[in-house]
Amino acid sequence: MTPAITIGPLAAEPGTRVTGLVPVDVGTTTLHVPVAIVHGRRPGPRVAVTAGIHGAEYVSIAALREVVLGLDPAQVTGSVVAVLTASPAAFAARSIYVNPLDGLNLNRQFPGDPDGAPTRRLAHWLTNEVIAGADAYVDMHCGDMNEALVSFTGIEDTGNPTVDARSRELAEAYGLRYLLIGPSPGTTTTAAAALGIPAVLAEVGGQGRWPRDDVTLHAAGFQRVLRAAGVVADAPDEPAHATQVLPTEAWMRATTSGYWHPAVGVGERVAAGTVVGEIQDAFGAGLERPAAPMDGVVIFLVTSLAMNAGDPLLALAG
Repeated sequence: MTPAITIGPLAAEPGTRVTGLVPVDVGTTTLHVPVAIVHGRRPGPRVAVTAGIHGAEYVSIAALREVVLGLDPAQVTGSVVAVLTASPAAFAARSIYVNPLDGLNLNRQFPGDPDGAPTRRLAHWLTNEVIAGADAYVDMHCGDMNEALVSFTGIEDTGNPTVDARSRELAEAYGLRYLLIGPSPGTTTTAAAALGIPAVLAEVGGQGRWPRDDVTLHAAGFQRVLRAAGVVADAPDEPAHATQVLPTEAWMRATTSGYWHPAVGVGERVAAGTVVGEIQDAFGAGLERPAAPMDGVVIFLVTSLAMNAGDPLLALAG
């Protein structure tokens, strides 16, 4: 008989969906993380999925809730273990980038540390209780509250041809406009790669909004991954476009604080040396005019007027 799937106090028998808040001790407090387990009647692969690693990335959270809470366990082969909002303190605080418990970016702390700061303890719990043991892992993101982006997926180049081929297959099933391939130290997908688990990062939308079109696009991509993984039989049709691979990426960061005036748009192709915007002081004087370090597509763009030294301005991929 197939055993129940357990996450903390939750236990899902075959043919059931179980939801609840799972207590996670992070040292200074106990977080209550919303988890859903859909355990199909038929044995099969296990897909782990997270959203809300960054608490103000709302499209990903809305899309994951919609898909997982709509799954019929009777139609599922295998199981889906979903963390619906992985950083609840950041979600409650509407915090961009970081966990307000300690000011750390959760998606730079994996695989975590059971004796570390709260964010590192949370990363350790997610790595060991959610990602480990999965046959495939999906981390659903979008632009943060201050970011716009063009839809894309990202995978690791692990050097394991079987894992890498499966990750690419799942990313292409997601069907987003671009696919970025490269290492991302400290992230969920790097933690999955270290465990030999095919993994996909998926990004759609941003700017603190969750419009229906973006939620539908994200949800449809995840449903196609579930179909490609063998968990469900039906999913939305593939998009009309082919996913374009962009193997090189460059993040641009501010070297001074001030007022950010971008001169390029998200999804725009720019040439190396192009001035991508200007940071001004309070009185309009130019402080910094950063130039693109490479030819590429603007994958994401910070859209807030306020800019701090060290913060991202945008990322290019090509």
